Amino acid sequence: MRPILLLSSALLLSAPAVALNLDGRVVGPLREWRKADLATFDPAWLHLKLVEGSRVRLAEGRFADRAGRGLEDLNALLRGASGLRRTFAGESEELLALKHRGELASGRTGPNLALWFDVEIPAGRADLAALLNALNALPIVEIAHPAPICENASVRGSANSRAIQIPLSDTPDLTDQQDYLYETPIGLDAPSAWAELGGRGAGTKFIDVELGWALDHEDFIQRNFFHQGGAPLDPYYFDHGTAVMGEVVGGANGFGVTGFAHDAEWGVVAIEYAEWPDVPHRFQAAIDQLDPGDVWLIELQMYPPFKSATPMEWLQVNYDVIWTGCWSKGVVCIEAGANGTQDLDDPSWEGVFDRNQRDSGAVMVGAGTPTGRIAEWFTNYGSRMDVHAWGSEIVTTGYGDLYWGGSLQTEYTSDFGGTSGASPMVTGAALCLQGISRQVYGTHMLPALLRSLLNETAVPHLDPVKEIGPRPDLGAAVERLLEGL
Repeated sequence: MRPILLLSSALLLSAPAVALNLDGRVVGPLREWRKADLATFDPAWLHLKLVEGSRVRLAEGRFADRAGRGLEDLNALLRGASGLRRTFAGESEELLALKHRGELASGRTGPNLALWFDVEIPAGRADLAALLNALNALPIVEIAHPAPICENASVRGSANSRAIQIPLSDTPDLTDQQDYLYETPIGLDAPSAWAELGGRGAGTKFIDVELGWALDHEDFIQRNFFHQGGAPLDPYYFDHGTAVMGEVVGGANGFGVTGFAHDAEWGVVAIEYAEWPDVPHRFQAAIDQLDPGDVWLIELQMYPPFKSATPMEWLQVNYDVIWTGCWSKGVVCIEAGANGTQDLDDPSWEGVFDRNQRDSGAVMVGAGTPTGRIAEWFTNYGSRMDVHAWGSEIVTTGYGDLYWGGSLQTEYTSDFGGTSGASPMVTGAALCLQGISRQVYGTHMLPALLRSLLNETAVPHLDPVKEIGPRPDLGAAVERLLEGL
């Protein structure tokens, strides 16, 4: 049966030799902006996307088309801007080629990232709202929207107390407390992956995108650390990032915790709290450090107008870079489903989370209770949730409420959670499966195939009302993978 997988992978890795009927591009949010809508957005920056097919250049702070003709209406609106820059790095032809590659893989009209721009207009939220509305009225503009203030997708802050106030000399082995590693339906059955070549994530790379980590934690294998990028690290957020990392790459070393994919190479791209206009830049930077089949994790959530915590792809600029990473470059994105207690299928979202209209390619993760497999009170839910994992009582690195050896590098917790806690479990599971695929078949699964494998072999959730997706079952997933899918 194994040649079936090789054929499947080949089809996903190359352009299909068929004509495609590309659907129209669905963008969002398209709305009339008001000052009150912008309370959870940066007061000075907006993201601007010109319509697909535009052939524009930016020179000396002004737009012109490739023939040198000006774009008078657009330039007139932006005359008061104090900053105007390309959002995404790369040569225009290279970014256009990525668009076409993603369209061949997805069958949908994709974004040309060269047509995204960042605009700084430091006049306050009232003027920013007026400018957004004026820009969205221009035929040359596909969408203009503000830059959101974001946060980690967690339901707890930094620990302010330690379990053991007197430092101990030897960190205990906490692995037997990590029930999420073990038998289904409670755990995700990591030992079934670990029993196979590559099943601990060997030959894969992983990048976490958030605000801070204790990168020198004793339980992280430093020889596997391959990249640190983005902003300076903020110590206030070290606990959160450290907890995330422990679930994925905590070392199998006889002390502390064990991560799902402890043989994977790991890296980070940091976002500083005050630099939200740079979030899509950081997303691109993470993707650019990875090869097809590798995995990056979005540990952030944002707040649309008068909404609660929401997945980052709600905003079009974030969606477009995630889409390009998944469909054009074959890089797997795991995205926290956010802790907003919201139904993402509600009509008020206007289909933004309807995968039939707008599929970024990311694996979106909800949070379920550890043993009940019902929705945690805080998790978002809906058909967009591909899978779920534990949303509370997670034993991992960081915080220090379970064990503290006297330093940041010796902290462990038994109370991590949120979709921030669920998403690293799914990330680790994805890395285990990619490691096996590379070892057994000599190739990786592209995001669409991996997402389907995780979803279709998973254990159903038990919530009678809230759809959070099933819980991954690595035993079942490995079995299907080795059978050739």
